[in-house]
Amino acid sequence: MTNDNKEQKVTDSDKTAITYTHCYKPLFERGEFWNEDCKETINRLDDNSVDLVFTSPPYYNAREYSQYSSVDDYMHEMEQVFLGIERVLKPSRMCVINISPVLVKRQKRSEQSYRIPLPYYFVPMMEKIGFEFLEDIIWKKPDGAAANRNGGFYRHRKPVAYKPNIVTEYVLVFKKKANFLIDKILQNNSFVGDGYERTNVWEIQPETKSWHSAPFPKKLAENVIRYYSYENETVFDCFAGSGTTGKVAETLNRKWIMSELNTKIFNEAVERWQNGL
Repeated sequence: MTNDNKEQKVTDSDKTAITYTHCYKPLFERGEFWNEDCKETINRLDDNSVDLVFTSPPYYNAREYSQYSSVDDYMHEMEQVFLGIERVLKPSRMCVINISPVLVKRQKRSEQSYRIPLPYYFVPMMEKIGFEFLEDIIWKKPDGAAANRNGGFYRHRKPVAYKPNIVTEYVLVFKKKANFLIDKILQNNSFVGDGYERTNVWEIQPETKSWHSAPFPKKLAENVIRYYSYENETVFDCFAGSGTTGKVAETLNRKWIMSELNTKIFNEAVERWQNGL
């Protein structure tokens, strides 16, 4: 999968994994999980070697990833990452990004909270890099999953002060440009079974983890991997977080590569993986 030549060693505890200095590779499974800046992982990959990218970039003001000084700084970093993604992704294959507007809470009573429309920044950035925009899928959560934003409006019902509870996120689908039609890569012996999503609104229950602020649910990863890749192909998640993409890819008979910068989250994800959680 990668062109890395670092020396391997087997962990002493239970002989269930091969590790690099910053890598976890479960034995008898089909992937590798790197604890490093994702640009380093991307640099390790060959051109046109990945069949599907599915990831959820960190929100620039998330507590685990507070290195971004501004939205412009954040978007510049994202552009550098996805320039690398464009290189390693095969032509006419998909890069799927789970992203949503970010709520910036006010710091004091005299200020206002506001939302940053990150999905609307990502589309022109990806088109500038060279991707084609394909789909805007809406991940809809149950009403009770949202933080309450309209408590004040509920009490006073004043026009202009209306704020809805936010129960959706975007799943943006981009395709790497190619000089051939997508028909060329369709496989006659592989099909998506019944029960697939028929609209661009997917109603999926979110998951919560006390050690990670924004994990996406297995069902979301399952949909994306089933709809946009074939068995035995390689799925890459450059912002892996709790490692859901790799776990689901494994169950769906795909090869996988993941990277996660935050060492605490990486270690927790690996520990839970080793414990079968």
